[in-house]
Amino acid sequence: MNEFNFDSIKIKVPKRDENSHKGDFGRLLVVGGSEGMGGAAILSSEAALYCGAGLINLQTHNTNIQASLERNPEVMCSGIGSDLSMQKINTLLFGPGLKNDKWAYNSFQNCLKTANFKNVILDAGVLNFFEDFYKKECCKFENLVLTPHPGEAGELLNISAEEVQKDRVSSIKNIAKKYNAHVILKGNGTLIASNDRDGIFICSEGGPELASGGTGDVLAGILSSLIAQGMGILDSCILAVAVHSRAGKIFKQDTGEIGLNASSLISISRDLLNE
Repeated sequence: MNEFNFDSIKIKVPKRDENSHKGDFGRLLVVGGSEGMGGAAILSSEAALYCGAGLINLQTHNTNIQASLERNPEVMCSGIGSDLSMQKINTLLFGPGLKNDKWAYNSFQNCLKTANFKNVILDAGVLNFFEDFYKKECCKFENLVLTPHPGEAGELLNISAEEVQKDRVSSIKNIAKKYNAHVILKGNGTLIASNDRDGIFICSEGGPELASGGTGDVLAGILSSLIAQGMGILDSCILAVAVHSRAGKIFKQDTGEIGLNASSLISISRDLLNE
């Protein structure tokens, strides 16, 4: 078991060349937000924006578009299923704020038909039906990252959340092997597993201050942003978890353990990445 936190890791976001342009720092597509659940995808896209992705497209239910544009005009927002064939998107984050229903399943299927994404990060709602999809379409995924909480991990393995929590290490290893994926198993002592290494990484920070709605969506946005910028998958997972957990610790020190709103993690995470 390899323990880490923000202070112990040596991973840094690559220094930017003076002649850089926005296309040098990745083109990310975030897809999420069923009707009435738009906040999750908006949080993910905002976190990705603050953490350095060059160009971000958000596709969401039509009822969420206005809220996204009002909050983050820098994020290009459209309805799920809009044509993005000319955008040359390299990284996909799919799932924040999606219900486990036919509409979400069809949206995922259609999204993967429109482009061959180099990197695919799956979070939240999509994880509840991904096992069935993967059986049919496993060849579609080159660099796959799954970010389940214990309940979603149970769905991926066909076991209960309680069984996942009894043996988190075995659970994350089984998910990584079953889906040939990098995996972040969220919770107290967040775990990271690689699809090509035996070692398991555990974050020594992150406490109950992070137990509030939306914090996982922020983590997904940070992670997707780093991957879109060209960082290695495992390094991106470790750095994203380290930054996210340290941001929670800073909030706790400055404000307290109670009442963390996920949005507050975003600007703290940006400051940490700029250190």
